[in-house]
Amino acid sequence: MKMKLAKEYLRRFAVMCLGLVVYGLGNAFGVLAGSAGTNAWGTLNIGVSKLLGFSYGTASLVIGLAIIVIDLIGSGKIGFGSILNIFIISVISDTWIRLIRFLPPPGNMLAGVGYSLIAQVIIAFATVLYMSPALGAGPRDTLMILVGKKLPNIPIGVVKFGIEVFALAAGVLLGAPFGLGTVLSMALQASFFQFACRICCFEPRRVKHEDVLDTIRRIRGS
Repeated sequence: MKMKLAKEYLRRFAVMCLGLVVYGLGNAFGVLAGSAGTNAWGTLNIGVSKLLGFSYGTASLVIGLAIIVIDLIGSGKIGFGSILNIFIISVISDTWIRLIRFLPPPGNMLAGVGYSLIAQVIIAFATVLYMSPALGAGPRDTLMILVGKKLPNIPIGVVKFGIEVFALAAGVLLGAPFGLGTVLSMALQASFFQFACRICCFEPRRVKHEDVLDTIRRIRGS
């Protein structure tokens, strides 16, 4: 029984980590989009990196830690996946940015938009990968859930959009690029995620995430 449980968790952690690695690749394509812009959280990461002189990944780490503190204050459900989300994505994003330097920078807005949309498709499939093992939602998704509970009469999609508009505005004010790629990313990301869910036969609303204590109790109880 213990061996079976160990294999289960090894598989779940492996799938989650793969999803986070792929997510970092999506972030890298968002950075490569340049002046065309990228999604809301990527824009905030770029803005903070410009303000503080950090790498993109370090900026993502700082923002992620700040959000997870807010999640904890709000009694959000934090799992091992939530914690690893912060650290793996921050490191792997910088790694991917270095690895894809062989790709030509966008010579015009249309090419930049292409990179931005590729980024969102990659991120959509990566999100399905890291969510499917049910080891904890990312800190930003947890924040969305917390705010949604405070505003029960507002559709969760509107709550998510409002949070991302705030992140986008903050990033632009800090000097991050805003362009057609940003607009299309904001408009199409929900459709990309729905497409990824359909392709992967994944229904996120059926996932019951474990928090850190749930996972520890289950392992100890084996």
